[in-house]
This record gives sequence, structure tokens and C-alpha cells, in this order.
Amino acid sequence: MTPLRFGVCAHRHSDAPLMRESGIQWVRDIFPFPFRDKIAGELTDGYLKARESAKKWAMGGMKVMGVSPCPFHGRRTPGPDGRLALVSSSNFPEWAGTPGSPGYNRNYHDTCAWLAGDLKGTVGMWQVANELDIELFSGPLNPAQACELVTAGARGFKSSDSSLVVGHNPSGDPRGYYFFGRLFNRPDRVMDYCGIDGYYASWAPGAPTDWAPRIRELHALTGAPILVNEWGFSSTGGVMSEQDRLAGLMPCDRKSWWFTWGEGHTPASQAKYIQTAMDSFMTVREMLLGMFFYRWEDQEKCWQCGAADCPAEIAWGLTDLEGNPKPSLKAYRDGIGRLSEAG
Repeated sequence: MTPLRFGVCAHRHSDAPLMRESGIQWVRDIFPFPFRDKIAGELTDGYLKARESAKKWAMGGMKVMGVSPCPFHGRRTPGPDGRLALVSSSNFPEWAGTPGSPGYNRNYHDTCAWLAGDLKGTVGMWQVANELDIELFSGPLNPAQACELVTAGARGFKSSDSSLVVGHNPSGDPRGYYFFGRLFNRPDRVMDYCGIDGYYASWAPGAPTDWAPRIRELHALTGAPILVNEWGFSSTGGVMSEQDRLAGLMPCDRKSWWFTWGEGHTPASQAKYIQTAMDSFMTVREMLLGMFFYRWEDQEKCWQCGAADCPAEIAWGLTDLEGNPKPSLKAYRDGIGRLSEAG
């Protein structure tokens, strides 16, 4: 069998030697829109920092999967009633065009083609944008427009370097099925892998054993190898009442989760979750391209709402805020060993 690609989402200051010791060969690095004034024009500070980060990863012995610029990002901010509301902002300059228009997609194609050339030898695999099946990242783009943007980006990468491995990662929302159909059931498809994100028992109902049937389903739907671009289980946070969940309150609102598993969101339960998920992945190993655990390190505050006590984004790590391994790191390392030996 083809060796699997085991990775993590990580900040640039993370411990690459410890990653390699744990069997982790890949990192997922996000790139902002690179140009200030025009395609192939003056580069932004954000892009220059991201490019430097990717090159450091590569020089440190890690392989890099790039995430191409995401058109929008959301933040949860207090509304007039005090409840948090999603506010979406564009990550692209106005001159890039009207979202969803042919010119906008053409500029995205050309941006991705340029990225492929600028990062040739550093980034060998790409995730085109991020979770465009949910408003948090799609902004005003509808699913059809989002699929056209993903296709334009993938074609841009391939036009510059046909050896690149490209795909996209729906979040696990039911709208993702539209993406699987539109991106893979077309004669001119350019997707090399079917990506999927999933957070069973945190953001979504279910359990780590749900991974195997999900992967079988997506492999049958698309005929492509499956890359789990994001997966994990938070190691902190209580669970909100079903009444609050059904009322539409978010984890950021109640500072607690929609769902849980095992003994709850604890470091020990996180490790058990990973062990169980890796056992599930083992049963569908031949259908997998690889997986990227979310994430390497815990975070000081939630990036969605800014609160330090919000579990939504602070405790997904295999290591804590000081870089100390949590029990989950051993569980992931052991699982990597089992899956690698099976190949």
C-alpha cells in the first residue's frame, strides 16, 4: 500500500523535532492572499511571513501541505441583544472582483498558479481554500459559486505544476454532499483526493467509530482517496443543555459543547478518543491518503469569539500551552505506528 501522510495543523513556532519523533511528517500551513495591488504584484507582509514559515518547516525536515487563500472568514461578535452573531469579512482586496463572478474566479486561478510556482519545492500538496460548505468561511458564496472557486484554484495549481496533489475539505455539514457531487462527478475533474473535516462528539453528534463508515461512503461516492484534513476531540469544556442546543446557541455563547463522548472533554478522554479513531481508520486504511490532526498545540483564546474560557478553539492540541505533551500525543503516535506497519 501507499504510505499514509500523517500530519497536524500547527503554528510556526511548534516543535518540529518532537513531531518527527512522533511519526508526524506533514504540517498544514495556511497562506493569505499574497498581492497588494495586482496579480503577481507587490507581496503582502502576511504572505511573506507565511512563505518564510513554510520554508522553515521544509528546512526542518517537515513536508508542507498548503491551504490556499480562503475568500472569507467569520468572527462571533456581540449583537444588539447581547448574543454572539457571525460577522463575515473578505480576505481578498476589492480589486480581486465581485465574489462569485468570472473575474473573481479567474483571479483566484491565477493566484493559485502563481503560488504553485513561488512555492515549488516547498509545498507539494494543496487544500484549496477551507470548509466552503459553511458560512464561517464561505461568506456570501453559495455552494455552486464555492465549487467553481475551488475548481478554479485547483486548475490554477495544476496549470503551473501538474505534479501537485490538490483537493478540498468540506466541514462535515450536510451541504458538503453538494461539493462531493459537483467536484467529483464531472468529466474534467481535477481533484486528486476527497478531503473531509470532522469533529464527532464536539461540533457534531457521534463517536470516533463513525470515521470508518464515513470514509467508506465518501470513497464510494467519489472514487478518490480520502484525506481527513481536520479531525480531533477537545480536551476541555462541559456540555450545554439540549434546550440551548436546539435553540441554536453556539459553543461560544454558552462556553460549552454541543456534544461529548466517553468520560467527557478531558485530556484522558481525548487520548482514548484518538486511540478509538485510529482503530477505526485502520479498518479503511486502503481508502485513505492520510490525515491531519487538529491540532498540535492548545491555544490561549478562542479565535472565533476571543474568549480565553471558550472551549470552541482552545484545547484541541496534542500539547498544552507550554508545549508539554498531553496523553493524546502518545495515542496519536501509537496509532501512526499501527497504521504505518499495516502498510
